[in-house]
Amino acid sequence: MRKRNWLLGLGLAAAAAWSVAVSAAMPSWFDPSDDCAHTAGRSGFSYPSGSSERSIDIEISWFPPRATCDVGGDRVYDFISPAKSVTLTVIGVLIALVVAVGLVGAVRKLFSTGGVIRSPEAIDLRRRRFTHLATAAAAGFVAIGGCVLALVFAVFLGGPPGVITLAIAAPVVFAALASAIDRAYGPLPSTAAHSRRRGTAAAVITLLVAVLAAARNFPIPTFWPALLGAATYAIVVAVQWTRPVRLQVPQQFSLAPPPAPGRIRTDRQDDVDQETGRHA
Repeated sequence: MRKRNWLLGLGLAAAAAWSVAVSAAMPSWFDPSDDCAHTAGRSGFSYPSGSSERSIDIEISWFPPRATCDVGGDRVYDFISPAKSVTLTVIGVLIALVVAVGLVGAVRKLFSTGGVIRSPEAIDLRRRRFTHLATAAAAGFVAIGGCVLALVFAVFLGGPPGVITLAIAAPVVFAALASAIDRAYGPLPSTAAHSRRRGTAAAVITLLVAVLAAARNFPIPTFWPALLGAATYAIVVAVQWTRPVRLQVPQQFSLAPPPAPGRIRTDRQDDVDQETGRHA
């Protein structure tokens, strides 16, 4: 299972690098017409008479990565060469497959059961709860603030593919952080599977609240969603501490009383009774 975790991490890192590479291959977002004109001129592309940089019509496709500069007069310049477009497309498909396999492994691990039960004996649960709440508030502030800054870089450096990569990576990284915090300071008795589910739920709820608030009031100050994330994460953790943990007792440790000695029968005795009944 850890191999799948590493696979997901490598896939997301490769997706981020691919997004930056595709964005860099596109015309400059600052002045795409000027970039098209200069790039086409360096490549020996001649413009029809009467055309200018302002008359350039630029068509961009992020997947498959493609950019063309239409200067009129049925003259179209491929800003991204067909060979480069095919190469980036194939690499993007392979990276998407790696990320998909990693996500499937993460989801399967999320719904796994069993594990070692951690007992609350000899542990100050009140102090543990306070530590969990304080850590959750700090982690929520840092995580949401980091997501806001990462979004700015993703928009300018990665374009739409970068934003999509961030939309996948943010819940994964935040859920892993929240699960680790729950394992260290979460409710007891509990198992590692319970910590993963509680941490993932807290991370997803916190991100959803922050995203909805940011989308409704965009643009907003950077620290506002971070404060909202801290409050939301702490509230979710407080609710999780009020919910009892249901632990399944393994079959070999069942508390049911054993059957009476006189009623215990073996397969051999059943066979003997059947043979006796036939002869009778």
